[in-house]
Amino acid sequence: MPKFSSAYYKLLTRWQMLTGNKYFWPVFMIAGLAFCMAASAFDFLDLYLQLILIYVGINIILTVSLNLINGYMGEFSVGHAGFMAIGAYVASLLTVHVFPSGAQNLLFPLAILAGGIGAALVGFLVAIPSFKTRGDYLAIVTLAFCMIVKSVLENIDAVGGPRGLLGMEKLTTLRGFFSGQRLASG
Repeated sequence: MPKFSSAYYKLLTRWQMLTGNKYFWPVFMIAGLAFCMAASAFDFLDLYLQLILIYVGINIILTVSLNLINGYMGEFSVGHAGFMAIGAYVASLLTVHVFPSGAQNLLFPLAILAGGIGAALVGFLVAIPSFKTRGDYLAIVTLAFCMIVKSVLENIDAVGGPRGLLGMEKLTTLRGFFSGQRLASG
């Protein structure tokens, strides 16, 4: 058992030294972008694996937001899925129903920005009545909000009801997700 803890300690020390270097994260991000560009250009990852990596990236974004609220601030909020759903549905409704079909690729960053603004506005509306709540009460308020969003989205036929929104084109790839670029129209 002491060998395991000693080896673990050495590995942890090396990892902290590596990530403590100011060049580690920029080099890591550039290497990730190069990998994503190579995966798209040379097709050494099939579309299924690329989709899984995109989902992993989306969940990393959600995890970082949860770490910010629950970890650093010490508040127990469980409404992240509701805010994420609102932003996703705003962006999706814009790309499917509002933007012209030929210009969806060009207007995709605008749809993402509008989704973020929509989620932020709803977050502000939820925050107003819950400013004074802390701990378990904040968790109850945000859980109730999340359930309300789920119920509303499942019961409105304009957004697809329980099936979800249909008719969306694929507007991004693994490289586009990683680098923030849109899919080239073609």
